[in-house]
Amino acid sequence: MITSDERGLVHAAIEHATRWDDGADHTVAAALRTASGATVLGLNSYHFLGGPCGEVSALANHAASRPDDQIKTVVAAYGPTGQVIAPCGKCRQVLFDLDSAIECVIRTENGLVAMPVRDLLPFAYDWRGLEAPQRIHLWEGYESKVRGGSKQQTIRVDDPFRPGPAELVFEKESGETVLAAEVTAVRTVTLAELDNSDAQRDGFADHAELRRALDRHYPGLAQADEVDVVSFAVTEV
Repeated sequence: MITSDERGLVHAAIEHATRWDDGADHTVAAALRTASGATVLGLNSYHFLGGPCGEVSALANHAASRPDDQIKTVVAAYGPTGQVIAPCGKCRQVLFDLDSAIECVIRTENGLVAMPVRDLLPFAYDWRGLEAPQRIHLWEGYESKVRGGSKQQTIRVDDPFRPGPAELVFEKESGETVLAAEVTAVRTVTLAELDNSDAQRDGFADHAELRRALDRHYPGLAQADEVDVVSFAVTEV
């Protein structure tokens, strides 16, 4: 179910698409709603080398007419049938790069819904995250050990990290608890090379307890398999 404002935007997109549909080069229209409530329209221009989609055309019109008026919602419609369509993969990435919170109106089995473009593009290439602290997800049961300083590292398989700023993320039913930290070193060894000192820095009593925990997290891990020992220091408790 969508809002009345979103319904109005749907009608604008469909009207524009059906009005200018020529069955060949111009078949998809898009309508953008801005923070001020303005509507910006766009029309695709097909070319065998790849012409702009309706959404990209609308974004260009927005940039030329009201660039400081933040885009909130986008709707695309197919002229020949007048139906709402979801943005293509290229348009999803373009919208995501502009603002991952932009709402896209799409059709589902239960009718029209609006959802953030980030939800339409899982695992998107996110240039914003390239300079962000790396996020290390840890079991919530380790939080007290991390805060108390008895757990100063984590052992990972196929989960690479690098020295530098980090966030330690403890996932809970109530949400996330995040601690600022710094990855101080990353050491790659085989499972067989881990010893009691590794276990103690990881918050365990001995090597046997560490192995039991690793077997739970990574069942089937062999002695010759490589693991990363990720050392960290909490910078905010």
